Amino acid sequence: MLIVLLPETPVIEGLESPPVYWWRTGREGAVLESGQDELTALRARFPAERLRLLAPANTTNLYRVSIPVRRASAVRAALPFALEDQLGQELEELHLVAGPRRADGRFVAAVTEHRYMEDWVQLAQSTGWRADALLPQLALHQPQSPEQGLRIQPSPWPGQSDMALVTSADQEPVLLEQGLLGFWLQQRLGQLDEPQRQLELLGYQPVELGLDESLCRVEAAPADGLTEALATAQQTARPLNLLTGPYTSGMATPPWRKLRPALVAAGVLLAVLVSQQVVQSVALNSERERLRTQIDQLFDETLPKSRRVEPVTQFRQVLDGGGAQTAQNGMGSLLHDVLAAVGGQGEAKIQQFRATPGEVELELQLPSFAELEKLRGKLAADTSLSENLQGADSQSDGVTARLRVQRNGS
Repeated sequence: MLIVLLPETPVIEGLESPPVYWWRTGREGAVLESGQDELTALRARFPAERLRLLAPANTTNLYRVSIPVRRASAVRAALPFALEDQLGQELEELHLVAGPRRADGRFVAAVTEHRYMEDWVQLAQSTGWRADALLPQLALHQPQSPEQGLRIQPSPWPGQSDMALVTSADQEPVLLEQGLLGFWLQQRLGQLDEPQRQLELLGYQPVELGLDESLCRVEAAPADGLTEALATAQQTARPLNLLTGPYTSGMATPPWRKLRPALVAAGVLLAVLVSQQVVQSVALNSERERLRTQIDQLFDETLPKSRRVEPVTQFRQVLDGGGAQTAQNGMGSLLHDVLAAVGGQGEAKIQQFRATPGEVELELQLPSFAELEKLRGKLAADTSLSENLQGADSQSDGVTARLRVQRNGS
Protein backbone atom coordinates (compact mmCIF):
# COMPACT_ATOMS: atom_id res chain seq x y z
CA MET A 1 0.00 0.00 0.00
CA LEU A 2 1.14 3.55 -0.74
CA ILE A 3 0.27 6.22 1.85
CA VAL A 4 0.58 9.82 0.60
CA LEU A 5 0.37 13.04 2.64
CA LEU A 6 -1.33 15.59 0.39
CA PRO A 7 0.06 19.14 0.03
CA GLU A 8 -1.34 21.82 2.28
CA THR A 9 -1.58 24.48 -0.43
CA PRO A 10 -4.22 24.10 -3.15
CA VAL A 11 -3.07 22.95 -6.57
CA ILE A 12 -2.74 25.92 -8.92
CA GLU A 13 -3.93 25.19 -12.44
CA GLY A 14 -1.18 25.32 -15.05
CA LEU A 15 1.64 24.68 -12.56
CA GLU A 16 3.35 21.45 -11.67
CA SER A 17 1.90 19.63 -8.70
CA PRO A 18 3.94 20.08 -5.49
CA PRO A 19 5.94 17.11 -4.17
CA VAL A 20 4.28 14.97 -1.53
CA TYR A 21 5.63 12.82 1.29
CA TRP A 22 4.93 9.13 0.81
CA TRP A 23 5.44 5.76 2.53
CA ARG A 24 5.18 2.33 0.94
CA THR A 25 4.20 -0.45 3.33
CA GLY A 26 4.24 -4.22 3.04
CA ARG A 27 1.53 -6.73 3.83
CA GLU A 28 2.57 -6.89 7.46
CA GLY A 29 2.34 -3.11 7.79
CA ALA A 30 6.08 -2.41 7.98
CA VAL A 31 7.39 0.64 6.11
CA LEU A 32 9.45 -0.63 3.18
CA GLU A 33 10.53 2.74 1.77
CA SER A 34 9.59 6.40 1.89
CA GLY A 35 10.46 9.70 0.27
CA GLN A 36 9.16 12.88 -1.33
CA ASP A 37 8.12 12.98 -5.00
CA GLU A 38 5.43 14.26 -7.29
CA LEU A 39 2.30 12.14 -7.46
CA THR A 40 2.79 11.55 -11.19
CA ALA A 41 6.24 10.10 -10.52
CA LEU A 42 4.79 7.82 -7.84
CA ARG A 43 2.12 6.68 -10.26
CA ALA A 44 4.77 5.69 -12.79
CA ARG A 45 6.90 4.00 -10.13
CA PHE A 46 4.17 2.11 -8.23
CA PRO A 47 1.30 1.63 -10.72
CA ALA A 48 -0.02 -1.51 -9.01
CA GLU A 49 0.00 -0.22 -5.42
CA ARG A 50 -3.21 0.67 -3.60
CA LEU A 51 -3.34 4.38 -2.80
CA ARG A 52 -4.46 5.87 0.50
CA LEU A 53 -4.33 9.68 0.89
CA LEU A 54 -3.97 11.79 4.03
CA ALA A 55 -5.55 15.23 4.36
CA PRO A 56 -3.02 17.60 6.02
CA ALA A 57 -3.75 18.87 9.51
CA ASN A 58 -3.73 22.55 8.56
CA THR A 59 -6.67 22.03 6.18
CA THR A 60 -8.79 19.56 8.14
CA ASN A 61 -10.14 20.12 11.65
CA LEU A 62 -11.49 17.50 14.03
CA TYR A 63 -14.29 18.10 16.55
CA ARG A 64 -16.23 16.20 19.16
CA VAL A 65 -19.93 16.99 19.31
CA SER A 66 -22.90 15.73 21.30
CA ILE A 67 -25.70 14.43 19.09
CA PRO A 68 -28.68 12.78 20.83
CA VAL A 69 -29.28 10.16 18.12
CA ARG A 70 -27.78 6.80 17.26
CA ARG A 71 -28.60 5.98 13.64
CA ALA A 72 -25.83 6.93 11.21
CA SER A 73 -28.24 8.71 8.84
CA ALA A 74 -29.63 10.80 11.71
CA VAL A 75 -26.11 11.69 12.87
CA ARG A 76 -25.20 12.92 9.39
CA ALA A 77 -28.36 14.99 9.18
CA ALA A 78 -27.82 16.58 12.61
CA LEU A 79 -24.08 17.22 12.23
CA PRO A 80 -24.29 20.67 10.54
CA PHE A 81 -26.52 21.96 13.34
CA ALA A 82 -24.24 20.54 16.05
CA LEU A 83 -21.17 22.24 14.53
CA GLU A 84 -22.78 25.51 13.47
CA ASP A 85 -21.64 27.47 16.54
CA GLN A 86 -18.04 26.20 16.30
CA LEU A 87 -17.44 27.05 12.65
CA GLY A 88 -16.42 30.44 11.35
CA GLN A 89 -17.43 29.81 7.72
CA GLU A 90 -20.64 29.28 5.84
CA LEU A 91 -21.75 25.66 5.89
CA GLU A 92 -22.07 25.68 2.08
CA GLU A 93 -18.28 26.14 1.85
CA LEU A 94 -17.47 23.20 4.09
CA HIS A 95 -17.38 19.43 3.69
CA LEU A 96 -18.57 17.71 6.90
CA VAL A 97 -18.01 14.05 7.69
CA ALA A 98 -19.43 12.28 10.73
CA GLY A 99 -17.20 9.74 12.43
CA PRO A 100 -17.59 7.15 15.19
CA ARG A 101 -18.80 7.67 18.74
CA ARG A 102 -15.96 8.06 21.27
CA ALA A 103 -15.83 6.60 24.75
CA ASP A 104 -17.30 9.77 26.29
CA GLY A 105 -20.47 9.38 24.18
CA ARG A 106 -19.72 12.21 21.75
CA PHE A 107 -19.27 11.84 18.00
CA VAL A 108 -16.13 12.84 16.16
CA ALA A 109 -16.49 14.99 13.06
CA ALA A 110 -14.03 16.04 10.35
CA VAL A 111 -14.39 19.41 8.63
CA THR A 112 -12.54 20.69 5.56
CA GLU A 113 -13.31 23.07 2.72
CA HIS A 114 -14.82 22.01 -0.58
CA ARG A 115 -12.05 23.81 -2.43
CA TYR A 116 -9.45 21.56 -0.85
CA MET A 117 -11.46 18.45 -1.65
CA GLU A 118 -11.87 19.53 -5.27
CA ASP A 119 -8.13 20.19 -5.60
CA TRP A 120 -7.21 16.84 -4.07
CA VAL A 121 -9.66 14.98 -6.31
CA GLN A 122 -8.30 16.84 -9.35
CA LEU A 123 -4.72 16.05 -8.34
CA ALA A 124 -5.41 12.31 -8.07
CA GLN A 125 -7.50 12.17 -11.25
CA SER A 126 -4.78 13.95 -13.23
CA THR A 127 -2.51 10.96 -12.59
CA GLY A 128 -5.18 8.41 -13.42
CA TRP A 129 -4.88 7.00 -9.90
CA ARG A 130 -7.84 6.02 -7.76
CA ALA A 131 -7.52 6.26 -3.98
CA ASP A 132 -9.55 3.95 -1.76
CA ALA A 133 -9.65 6.45 1.13
CA LEU A 134 -8.84 10.03 2.12
CA LEU A 135 -8.18 10.22 5.87
CA PRO A 136 -7.50 13.23 8.13
CA GLN A 137 -3.84 13.22 9.13
CA LEU A 138 -4.54 13.98 12.80
CA ALA A 139 -7.21 11.26 13.14
CA LEU A 140 -4.42 8.68 12.86
CA HIS A 141 -3.07 9.77 16.28
CA GLN A 142 -6.29 9.26 18.21
CA PRO A 143 -5.35 5.70 19.32
CA GLN A 144 -2.23 7.23 20.96
CA SER A 145 -4.29 9.45 23.30
CA PRO A 146 -3.72 9.05 27.06
CA GLU A 147 -6.45 7.83 29.38
CA GLN A 148 -6.25 11.07 31.38
CA GLY A 149 -4.81 14.53 30.82
CA LEU A 150 -2.70 15.62 27.85
CA ARG A 151 0.25 14.15 26.00
CA ILE A 152 2.58 16.60 24.20
CA GLN A 153 5.34 15.58 21.82
CA PRO A 154 7.06 17.00 18.71
CA SER A 155 5.25 16.28 15.47
CA PRO A 156 6.61 13.02 14.00
CA TRP A 157 5.70 14.02 10.45
CA PRO A 158 8.37 15.18 7.98
CA GLY A 159 8.36 18.88 7.20
CA GLN A 160 6.64 19.70 10.53
CA SER A 161 9.57 19.87 12.91
CA ASP A 162 8.33 23.21 14.29
CA MET A 163 4.98 21.75 15.29
CA ALA A 164 3.85 19.97 18.45
CA LEU A 165 1.34 17.12 18.55
CA VAL A 166 -1.17 17.23 21.42
CA THR A 167 -3.40 14.27 22.21
CA SER A 168 -5.92 14.09 25.03
CA ALA A 169 -8.66 11.89 26.39
CA ASP A 170 -11.48 14.39 25.90
CA GLN A 171 -10.59 16.01 22.56
CA GLU A 172 -9.28 15.01 19.16
CA PRO A 173 -5.54 15.41 18.38
CA VAL A 174 -4.25 18.83 17.30
CA LEU A 175 -1.02 20.21 15.82
CA LEU A 176 0.26 23.51 17.26
CA GLU A 177 3.18 25.78 16.51
CA GLN A 178 5.77 25.32 19.23
CA GLY A 179 5.92 29.07 19.84
CA LEU A 180 2.23 29.07 20.84
CA LEU A 181 2.33 25.77 22.72
CA GLY A 182 2.99 27.20 26.24
CA PHE A 183 0.20 29.79 26.02
CA TRP A 184 -2.24 27.24 24.56
CA LEU A 185 -1.48 24.71 27.31
CA GLN A 186 -2.06 27.24 30.09
CA GLN A 187 -5.45 28.11 28.59
CA ARG A 188 -6.28 24.44 28.10
CA LEU A 189 -5.34 23.46 31.67
CA GLY A 190 -7.63 26.14 32.98
CA GLN A 191 -10.56 24.34 31.32
CA LEU A 192 -9.75 20.94 32.88
CA ASP A 193 -10.91 19.51 36.15
CA GLU A 194 -8.32 18.69 38.79
CA PRO A 195 -7.99 14.93 37.93
CA GLN A 196 -7.42 15.79 34.29
CA ARG A 197 -4.66 18.36 34.90
CA GLN A 198 -1.91 15.94 34.02
CA LEU A 199 0.71 16.57 31.36
CA GLU A 200 2.86 13.93 29.75
CA LEU A 201 5.79 15.67 28.02
CA LEU A 202 7.77 13.67 25.44
CA GLY A 203 10.80 15.61 24.19
CA TYR A 204 9.89 18.84 26.04
CA GLN A 205 10.78 20.35 29.44
CA PRO A 206 8.24 22.16 31.67
CA VAL A 207 10.54 25.18 32.01
CA GLU A 208 10.66 25.92 28.30
CA LEU A 209 6.86 25.78 28.15
CA GLY A 210 6.33 27.85 31.33
CA LEU A 211 4.51 25.00 33.12
CA ASP A 212 4.34 23.87 36.73
CA GLU A 213 6.62 20.88 37.06
CA SER A 214 4.27 19.26 39.56
CA LEU A 215 1.73 18.82 36.83
CA CYS A 216 4.14 17.20 34.38
CA ARG A 217 5.56 13.77 33.82
CA VAL A 218 8.59 14.11 31.55
CA GLU A 219 9.86 11.49 29.09
CA ALA A 220 13.18 12.29 27.45
CA ALA A 221 12.48 10.63 24.09
CA PRO A 222 9.23 11.07 22.16
CA ALA A 223 7.32 7.98 21.12
CA ASP A 224 7.48 6.73 17.54
CA GLY A 225 4.14 8.28 16.67
CA LEU A 226 4.65 8.15 12.91
CA THR A 227 4.92 4.36 12.75
CA GLU A 228 1.77 3.98 14.86
CA ALA A 229 -0.07 6.53 12.72
CA LEU A 230 0.87 4.74 9.48
CA ALA A 231 -0.30 1.45 10.97
CA THR A 232 -3.64 3.08 11.78
CA ALA A 233 -3.88 4.38 8.21
CA GLN A 234 -3.65 0.83 6.85
CA GLN A 235 -6.59 -0.52 8.83
CA THR A 236 -9.54 -1.85 6.86
CA ALA A 237 -12.05 0.23 8.84
CA ARG A 238 -12.10 3.83 7.60
CA PRO A 239 -14.64 5.63 9.82
CA LEU A 240 -13.47 9.14 8.88
CA ASN A 241 -13.04 8.66 5.15
CA LEU A 242 -13.54 12.09 3.55
CA LEU A 243 -14.56 10.51 0.23
CA THR A 244 -18.26 10.77 1.00
CA GLY A 245 -21.19 12.69 -0.42
CA PRO A 246 -20.31 14.37 -3.72
CA TYR A 247 -16.78 12.93 -3.57
CA THR A 248 -17.78 9.29 -3.24
CA SER A 249 -17.15 8.59 -6.94
CA GLY A 250 -14.31 11.08 -7.30
CA MET A 251 -11.45 9.00 -5.92
CA ALA A 252 -13.21 6.31 -3.92
CA THR A 253 -13.16 2.62 -4.65
CA PRO A 254 -15.26 1.86 -7.75
CA PRO A 255 -18.78 0.70 -6.83
CA TRP A 256 -18.29 -2.61 -8.63
CA ARG A 257 -15.58 -3.58 -6.11
CA LYS A 258 -18.20 -3.62 -3.36
CA LEU A 259 -20.10 -6.16 -5.47
CA ARG A 260 -17.02 -8.31 -6.00
CA PRO A 261 -18.25 -11.21 -3.77
CA ALA A 262 -21.60 -11.27 -5.56
CA LEU A 263 -19.89 -11.07 -8.95
CA VAL A 264 -17.55 -13.91 -8.00
CA ALA A 265 -20.51 -16.03 -6.88
CA ALA A 266 -22.36 -15.21 -10.11
CA GLY A 267 -19.26 -16.11 -12.11
CA VAL A 268 -18.94 -19.45 -10.34
CA LEU A 269 -22.63 -20.18 -10.91
CA LEU A 270 -22.30 -19.23 -14.57
CA ALA A 271 -19.25 -21.48 -14.93
CA VAL A 272 -21.17 -24.39 -13.37
CA LEU A 273 -24.13 -23.83 -15.72
CA VAL A 274 -21.86 -23.61 -18.75
CA SER A 275 -20.07 -26.79 -17.66
CA GLN A 276 -23.40 -28.58 -17.32
CA GLN A 277 -24.43 -27.41 -20.77
CA VAL A 278 -21.14 -28.62 -22.24
CA VAL A 279 -21.49 -32.03 -20.55
CA GLN A 280 -25.10 -32.35 -21.76
CA SER A 281 -24.11 -31.30 -25.28
CA VAL A 282 -21.35 -33.91 -25.36
CA ALA A 283 -23.74 -36.58 -24.08
CA LEU A 284 -26.42 -35.62 -26.63
CA ASN A 285 -23.90 -35.59 -29.47
CA SER A 286 -22.65 -39.02 -28.40
CA GLU A 287 -26.22 -40.38 -28.28
CA ARG A 288 -26.99 -38.87 -31.66
CA GLU A 289 -23.94 -40.51 -33.21
CA ARG A 290 -24.87 -43.83 -31.62
CA LEU A 291 -28.40 -43.63 -33.07
CA ARG A 292 -27.06 -42.69 -36.48
CA THR A 293 -24.73 -45.70 -36.39
CA GLN A 294 -27.60 -47.98 -35.43
CA ILE A 295 -29.82 -46.54 -38.18
CA ASP A 296 -27.08 -47.03 -40.77
CA GLN A 297 -26.46 -50.57 -39.57
CA LEU A 298 -30.18 -51.39 -39.67
CA PHE A 299 -30.44 -49.87 -43.14
CA ASP A 300 -27.56 -51.97 -44.45
CA GLU A 301 -29.06 -55.14 -42.97
CA THR A 302 -32.61 -54.44 -44.10
CA LEU A 303 -31.94 -52.93 -47.53
CA PRO A 304 -28.59 -54.41 -48.54
CA LYS A 305 -29.03 -53.54 -52.21
CA SER A 306 -29.89 -49.89 -51.59
CA ARG A 307 -27.42 -47.03 -51.56
CA ARG A 308 -27.62 -45.20 -48.24
CA VAL A 309 -28.38 -41.49 -48.67
CA GLU A 310 -31.00 -40.48 -46.08
CA PRO A 311 -31.76 -43.69 -44.15
CA VAL A 312 -34.77 -42.35 -42.24
CA THR A 313 -36.41 -40.91 -45.34
CA GLN A 314 -35.67 -44.05 -47.34
CA PHE A 315 -37.19 -46.23 -44.59
CA ARG A 316 -40.36 -44.12 -44.65
CA GLN A 317 -40.58 -44.43 -48.40
CA VAL A 318 -40.16 -48.20 -48.17
CA LEU A 319 -42.81 -48.53 -45.44
CA ASP A 320 -45.22 -46.32 -47.41
CA GLY A 321 -44.69 -48.47 -50.44
CA GLY A 322 -43.47 -45.51 -52.50
CA GLY A 323 -39.71 -45.93 -52.33
CA ALA A 324 -37.68 -46.60 -55.38
CA GLN A 325 -35.96 -49.48 -53.59
CA THR A 326 -39.22 -51.34 -53.09
CA ALA A 327 -39.26 -52.75 -56.56
CA GLN A 328 -35.67 -53.95 -56.28
CA ASN A 329 -35.82 -55.99 -53.08
CA GLY A 330 -39.57 -56.36 -52.39
CA MET A 331 -39.20 -55.90 -48.62
CA GLY A 332 -41.19 -52.68 -48.49
CA SER A 333 -44.13 -54.11 -50.39
CA LEU A 334 -43.99 -57.32 -48.33
CA LEU A 335 -44.15 -55.37 -45.09
CA HIS A 336 -46.91 -53.22 -46.50
CA ASP A 337 -49.08 -56.17 -47.51
CA VAL A 338 -48.58 -58.05 -44.24
CA LEU A 339 -49.11 -55.03 -42.00
CA ALA A 340 -52.13 -53.96 -44.04
CA ALA A 341 -53.73 -57.34 -43.44
CA VAL A 342 -52.94 -57.25 -39.72
CA GLY A 343 -54.11 -53.66 -39.43
CA GLY A 344 -57.42 -54.59 -41.03
CA GLN A 345 -57.97 -57.09 -38.25
CA GLY A 346 -58.98 -54.49 -35.70
CA GLU A 347 -58.30 -56.47 -32.50
CA ALA A 348 -55.03 -58.08 -33.58
CA LYS A 349 -51.95 -56.77 -31.81
CA ILE A 350 -48.36 -57.31 -32.94
CA GLN A 351 -46.19 -58.42 -30.02
CA GLN A 352 -42.97 -58.95 -31.98
CA PHE A 353 -41.89 -59.14 -35.58
CA ARG A 354 -38.74 -59.77 -37.58
CA ALA A 355 -38.39 -58.85 -41.21
CA THR A 356 -35.88 -59.83 -43.87
CA PRO A 357 -36.00 -59.06 -47.58
CA GLY A 358 -37.65 -62.47 -48.17
CA GLU A 359 -39.98 -63.02 -45.20
CA VAL A 360 -41.72 -61.55 -42.18
CA GLU A 361 -42.21 -63.39 -38.87
CA LEU A 362 -44.96 -62.09 -36.58
CA GLU A 363 -46.02 -62.86 -33.01
CA LEU A 364 -49.64 -61.75 -32.63
CA GLN A 365 -52.16 -61.41 -29.83
CA LEU A 366 -55.76 -62.06 -30.95
CA PRO A 367 -59.04 -62.42 -29.06
CA SER A 368 -59.79 -65.95 -30.34
CA PHE A 369 -58.91 -68.69 -32.80
CA ALA A 370 -61.71 -67.43 -35.01
CA GLU A 371 -59.96 -64.09 -35.37
CA LEU A 372 -56.71 -65.93 -36.11
CA GLU A 373 -58.33 -67.94 -38.88
CA LYS A 374 -59.92 -64.80 -40.30
CA LEU A 375 -56.46 -63.13 -40.45
CA ARG A 376 -54.94 -66.21 -42.10
CA GLY A 377 -57.76 -66.12 -44.62
CA LYS A 378 -56.92 -62.52 -45.54
CA LEU A 379 -53.28 -63.42 -46.02
CA ALA A 380 -54.19 -66.51 -48.10
CA ALA A 381 -56.46 -64.39 -50.29
CA ASP A 382 -53.35 -62.57 -51.54
CA THR A 383 -51.97 -64.99 -54.10
CA SER A 384 -48.54 -63.32 -53.96
CA LEU A 385 -48.12 -64.31 -50.30
CA SER A 386 -47.42 -67.63 -48.66
CA GLU A 387 -48.50 -67.88 -45.04
CA ASN A 388 -47.39 -70.53 -42.54
CA LEU A 389 -48.64 -70.91 -38.93
CA GLN A 390 -45.66 -71.62 -36.69
CA GLY A 391 -47.71 -72.16 -33.53
CA ALA A 392 -50.65 -70.94 -31.50
CA ASP A 393 -51.34 -70.96 -27.75
CA SER A 394 -54.59 -70.30 -25.97
CA GLN A 395 -54.38 -68.01 -22.95
CA SER A 396 -56.87 -66.41 -20.58
CA ASP A 397 -56.83 -63.13 -22.47
CA GLY A 398 -56.94 -64.62 -25.97
CA VAL A 399 -54.70 -66.44 -28.41
CA THR A 400 -50.98 -65.94 -29.07
CA ALA A 401 -49.95 -67.00 -32.59
CA ARG A 402 -46.72 -67.01 -34.57
CA LEU A 403 -46.93 -66.57 -38.33
CA ARG A 404 -44.34 -66.63 -41.08
CA VAL A 405 -45.27 -64.82 -44.29
CA GLN A 406 -43.21 -65.08 -47.47
CA ARG A 407 -43.50 -63.76 -50.93
CA ASN A 408 -44.31 -66.57 -53.32
CA GLY A 409 -41.19 -67.63 -55.13
CA SER A 410 -38.87 -66.57 -52.31
